[in-house]
Amino acid sequence: MAGILRMLASLLLVVSLGGGFGSAERILMNALLGEGSHFLCAAAMAERLVEKGHNITFFISNAYAHRTTDAKYANLFDFEVFRHPIPVEEVHKQFNAFNERAFEPASAQMLTLAEVMRDGRATDCDAILGDKDMMDRLAMANYSLVVYDIGWVCPILMARKLGIPYVGVSAVSTPCTITEGVGAVQSPAFVPEIFSGLPNTMNFMDRVVNTISYVFVRLFGIYFRQPYDRLKEKYNISPGEDVQYLFDQSDLFLVNSDFSVEFPCSLPPNVIPVGGLTTKPAVALTDELEDFMHSSGEHGVIVCTMGTYFTSVPPDVVKTFIDAFARLPQKVIFQLRSIPSGITLPPNVMALPWLPQNDLLGHEKTRAFLYQGGNNGFYEALYHAVPIVVIPIHGDQYDTGAKVASHGIGITIDKGLLSETRIFEALKDVTTNSTYAHTVGRLSAMFRDRPTTPAERAAFWIDHVIFHGGKQYQLPLVHMDFIKRNLIDVLGFLVGCLMLGLFITLFAVRLLFKLLLTAWRTLNHKDKQE
Repeated sequence: MAGILRMLASLLLVVSLGGGFGSAERILMNALLGEGSHFLCAAAMAERLVEKGHNITFFISNAYAHRTTDAKYANLFDFEVFRHPIPVEEVHKQFNAFNERAFEPASAQMLTLAEVMRDGRATDCDAILGDKDMMDRLAMANYSLVVYDIGWVCPILMARKLGIPYVGVSAVSTPCTITEGVGAVQSPAFVPEIFSGLPNTMNFMDRVVNTISYVFVRLFGIYFRQPYDRLKEKYNISPGEDVQYLFDQSDLFLVNSDFSVEFPCSLPPNVIPVGGLTTKPAVALTDELEDFMHSSGEHGVIVCTMGTYFTSVPPDVVKTFIDAFARLPQKVIFQLRSIPSGITLPPNVMALPWLPQNDLLGHEKTRAFLYQGGNNGFYEALYHAVPIVVIPIHGDQYDTGAKVASHGIGITIDKGLLSETRIFEALKDVTTNSTYAHTVGRLSAMFRDRPTTPAERAAFWIDHVIFHGGKQYQLPLVHMDFIKRNLIDVLGFLVGCLMLGLFITLFAVRLLFKLLLTAWRTLNHKDKQE
């Protein structure tokens, strides 16, 4: 029944938009395991592709199989669910580790990243590639394209094994760092390295830190890809080509960035900025939320969330937030999975396990957004022109903090210096100083002044690649080996020519000197004889 409803919905959308029935293609889409901000970005693009008449199958894990029964998506998409080789409870525990180590040092977070996103997902990939029934089923489906999240290499190996072209999607920002291998200019002198939290105008020490980060990220990338290189060999996928080369061969890269707020850098033609994939006009809130928003009066409401994987934080941290909120004249909507025992919410605070974030940010009563720095939230706040207070927890959230501070659209708080007073003063500043509202309003107008939405732009380019291919947009750089790419052979040739020229010159000078010396001796000998 669900399949029939999906078909009818697709047909109605195609007819209403004037699409042709012959243009429908089957697309396999992956957004890591199928949860969080990465899935929301992919789903936004997928909805537009369905509108174009395509059939979308999401490749997700059984740990997040609730997507298959979510009414919002079940009637639009098909699902291919793979099984983890470990119980789903263990998978949830792996991702909960991000929450548990949220306020720990960066070294502990990097260890978690390696455990969860490298080792854990490589084990999943081994099980997927070894599942003959599923791989045969995917082969029989005749997909035209694989759209994958660049945070997981496995869909690339699947696409290569199935002989299907593939397009990469980055849910995080910093496009030059992500796509440097395909020709993006990435100079540590002026392009901040991913996860560095640096602005693009750097002093000497910033450039030192950025250069060290530049080297570290590339070494970590080699380490991160090692298990997948072994899997590639194990399943005889693209012999003689390493995983980095396969990544660079993606027909297209869609990056969740927009240069209205992103630090500038040069991009090759096959890297398309589609920043703000989840941005859209707000829709009506529930009666309960609407009543709470309007009860705030002229002071308005502050929206606070620590993200998908940080909806429960240590009790002492929760108390720090609550105590700061109690001092504010505004009302606060705080995303909390549960309220720790011993903590009583003040009258101006409402706690909920889930928030309709975009709709709250678009509400007329919203005055500020306090959150951890996720890329989706950044663009949603920008879209709705809401000043930001950001507390970066890990990864690219530090980069969001740098952009918020550099553009003057809010305040960044160091999580290591978090206190009730800092939270209170930051929120007081962004809600009373009109400079923040004016600046974010100006950048919001710049961001929204586009002929299409980000999701529509992403869907257009996916559609374009399906019918025309994407190889023509690749720089020749991706087909060059290390020696050619870095002009080592040319430098060797030029050095050889220089050395040969010097040798010939020295030989000629030496020969001329000998001739002159011989002539002088001959003349001198004649003079003596005379």
